[in-house]
Amino acid sequence: MLQTLLLTTPVFILMAIGYLAVRADWVNASALPSLGSYVVKLALPALLFQSMASRPVSESLDLDYLRVYALGSLVLLVSTFVFSWRGRGLDLWPSAFQGLGSTLANSAFIGLAVAGKIFGSAAAVAVALTMLVDLLLLIPLGLLLADLFSGRGGALKNTLSMLGRTLTNPLVLAIAAGLLMSLAELRLPEALDQVVGMMGRSAPAVALFVIGGSLVNTSLKGQMTDIGQMTLFKLLLHPAAVALAVWLLPPFDPVMQAIAILMAAMPMASVLSLISQRYGQSALCSPALVVATALSFLSINLVLWLLGLAGMLPLSV
Repeated sequence: MLQTLLLTTPVFILMAIGYLAVRADWVNASALPSLGSYVVKLALPALLFQSMASRPVSESLDLDYLRVYALGSLVLLVSTFVFSWRGRGLDLWPSAFQGLGSTLANSAFIGLAVAGKIFGSAAAVAVALTMLVDLLLLIPLGLLLADLFSGRGGALKNTLSMLGRTLTNPLVLAIAAGLLMSLAELRLPEALDQVVGMMGRSAPAVALFVIGGSLVNTSLKGQMTDIGQMTLFKLLLHPAAVALAVWLLPPFDPVMQAIAILMAAMPMASVLSLISQRYGQSALCSPALVVATALSFLSINLVLWLLGLAGMLPLSV
C-alpha cells in the first residue's frame, strides 16, 4: 500500500501545484484553456500517435481490452440512466448525464499519469483505446438515450452529426494515423520522431497542472444528492463494473486487464463539463468533477491496493 501511495502522490502534488499557482495568480486562469488546448490538440495526440505507431497493430488494437472496457462501461451507463430516470425520478437530461458522469474516465490526464508510472508504455495504448470507447460509444449513446426518450425527434441525426465531429477530433486522427503507420510498417525520420516524442512527454505534466488550476473557480453549489451519486458511481461502481467484465469474459493480457480496471477508477473526464454546458447540466457536472477529482486520491489507491491483493500489479509495486 505504501508503495502505491508513493507512486500516485506525485500526480496529485502536481495537480495541487496547478491549483495553488492559479489561486495565487502566478498563472492567470485565462491561460488554462490555451494550455488545455495544447494538451488535447498537440501533446496528447503526439503521444498517442507515437505509442500506436511504435508497436504491432495486434498489440495496439487490443480487441479484448476494448470488449471488456466497453461492456463494463456500457452496462453501467444504461443502468445508471434507468436508475436515475425511473428509480429516482430525475428528468431525462440529468439522468443521461448521470450515466455519462459515471462512465467517462479521465484517462488522458490522470489515468495516463498514474498508469504510466506503474505499467510503462502500455498505459498510453490503454488510454487510446479507452478514449475510443468514450468518444465513439459512450458519449453518443448517453446523449442518444435522452434524445430518444424525450420524443423530440432528430435523435439519430444528432448522433450521426456528433460522430462525424468525433472522427475529426485530433485524438482520434492521431490514433488512426498511428495504426496506419504501424500497419504499413513505416517509421518517421529520427529527427521528427524525437520532436513528436518531446511533445508527447510534456502531456501528463501540463495536463495535471491544468486540472489543478481549473478547480480554483469551480463552484461546489448544487444538489449534493445528485453530485454524490455521480461521484460514488464513477469512483467505485465503474471500476467494479469493468472488473466484473474482466472476470466474466475470456482472459487476456493480465497487464491490460489491470489497466482497464484502473482506468475505470479515474474521476470524470473534463470533457463532461464541456458537453454539459451545451445541455444545461453544468450545475451538476462541474461540481461533481471537482468532488470526484479530490476524492480520487483515495479511490485510485484503494483500487491499486485491491489489484495488488489480486496479484495483478507488477512485482515492483
